[in-house]
Amino acid sequence: MSYTLGSTASLGIVLVALTGVVYYFFKKLKIKLDSKILIGLFFWVLLAAFVRVFEDANIYPKNFFTVSPGIIILFAGFFIPVLYFGGLLEKNRKIEMWKTLSVSAIVPIIFHLPFVRLANMPGFLVVMSIFGAIVGVMYLTNRFIKTDNFSFLAIAAHMFDASATFTSIQFYGYSEQHVIPTFLIGIFGPWAMFLLKIVIILPVVFAINKYSENENLRKFLLIATFAIGLAPALRDTFRLLMGV
Repeated sequence: MSYTLGSTASLGIVLVALTGVVYYFFKKLKIKLDSKILIGLFFWVLLAAFVRVFEDANIYPKNFFTVSPGIIILFAGFFIPVLYFGGLLEKNRKIEMWKTLSVSAIVPIIFHLPFVRLANMPGFLVVMSIFGAIVGVMYLTNRFIKTDNFSFLAIAAHMFDASATFTSIQFYGYSEQHVIPTFLIGIFGPWAMFLLKIVIILPVVFAINKYSENENLRKFLLIATFAIGLAPALRDTFRLLMGV
């Protein structure tokens, strides 16, 4: 599906609202946000990417809950109870939250793996090569800038998204679905995705670090930025890999 300005705005509203709800539970449960929490979140985003790509591949039917914003609402409906349960386990049983989040996502991921088709390994390797090169440059640069892990990974996730989008459009005939990227790609070509990400994400990360009212909120917003970049990155990469 293609996104108009109106549908993009609606998606943004849903994301902001659900992000606020999730933060409320993080705060209420007094969950400590450390780098390990990103591991559990990664598996949840990976699971969502599988569901979305399987809809593209006609393995899952196309309906409200398999495309945006329905898929976001669907996963929030599962994620928030798991988050609450994980918070209780961390408090009463000393089981770290990231373990609960990871296991709860890994189990359904395993059931999806047999349906993954390796139809385009070269395309997958191109994406990972470009992304790997970018992360290498980021790592070397970070030795001087000394960005914290949350900021580094938030930026890296969006560079992953740009790498997947660039490869899909430049080499494999895919098209961009969102209005503003489509406009810029039409003028400058697919490499404009990298420029767009840099122009948007770097100021966002800078603003979060500078103006967040407390450390936990700062980390949470960076985690949300990480997830927002990782979700389309994984979806586009697996869609390319499966040839759909």
